[in-house]
Amino acid sequence: MFGGKKNTTTLGVDIGTKVIRAVEVSGKKGKVTLENYGEVNLDIACKEFFRSFDKKTLNPSVDNISQALLSIIQEAGIKTKKVTFSLPDFSTFFTTFELPPMSKKEIDNAVGFEARKYIPLPLDELYLDWESLNSLDKAKDKNVKNKVFVTAVPKIIVEQYKNIATQAGLELVALEAEATALRRSIIGTNEPPTCLLEIGFQSTNVNIVDEGFMKISSSFDMAGKDLTLSIAETLNIESPVAEKMKKQYGLLGVGEKDINHILMPILSVIADRTRKVIKDFESREGKKVERVVVAGGTSLLPGIMDFFGKNLSQEDNHPIKIELAKPFVSVFYPTILDKKMEEINPTYAIALGEALRNLE
Repeated sequence: MFGGKKNTTTLGVDIGTKVIRAVEVSGKKGKVTLENYGEVNLDIACKEFFRSFDKKTLNPSVDNISQALLSIIQEAGIKTKKVTFSLPDFSTFFTTFELPPMSKKEIDNAVGFEARKYIPLPLDELYLDWESLNSLDKAKDKNVKNKVFVTAVPKIIVEQYKNIATQAGLELVALEAEATALRRSIIGTNEPPTCLLEIGFQSTNVNIVDEGFMKISSSFDMAGKDLTLSIAETLNIESPVAEKMKKQYGLLGVGEKDINHILMPILSVIADRTRKVIKDFESREGKKVERVVVAGGTSLLPGIMDFFGKNLSQEDNHPIKIELAKPFVSVFYPTILDKKMEEINPTYAIALGEALRNLE
């Protein structure tokens, strides 16, 4: 959303509703090395969520988040002070539109005018950012229309995140949407059209990336919290017990531990909405999505990858490969962490993506 100078050592922070994760990496001659990482869960850190919601407005708990960040920095031994924070997609507006052939400077001026048609808030309350969706060949053709992907973030949220950084003794150099960080940490070069399905605690984000560009970004308020709440209400148990049961048994429980009938309705809605986004892209672009990469804490639910494998198939039997996100696959780290990296790979994708931002 706004950025500073590149650094050889950089810090990325993913501020979730229940968990805050931080990743510190260093980069030299194209080699990225993991320096430190850490997380704080609200179940341990405090009694309230790190983010609350009022009529779908994000209200980050500045004091809780900054204190949690301080504890991560101290315990993990993080030395970097310059940080990039993630912005949840449900607090960010996305839109795509075309502009007539024009220069980059002219696009800068035109984006704000055109964005008024698509964004439901006054532009003077927002920060706008955009990127071209034209391929290199099209970008060189002065007669081709400019297709742009526009991101808008309320200024009040930016100020809150600046306060969080200040209280944690950090210098905020950039704010960036979760979807952009996911794309950076997961999608390599020359990848086929890919759906990034990130299922967090508060919301689910479905993003389609093609030719290195974000073509569609959609977010809806159904995710891990709904699975936990449904278990708690159906079985008449406390939420912490339901959360533990969800993580332990998922879709693979048997007998009294079989909670499939509780989880399936919610997961089916998530699959249906994901499939709709995929079909919208395919109809608009005339291309097939070839793989779905699943990230976020809910991606570790036992049996969920098989579930999506069966429920995201195409009507024309076009095969879609279902993968678990592995953002650390190109990052160097001690071999003693191999097992740990397998456990945390899908959950640290956003934090790593933010850390990689200043190494680009």
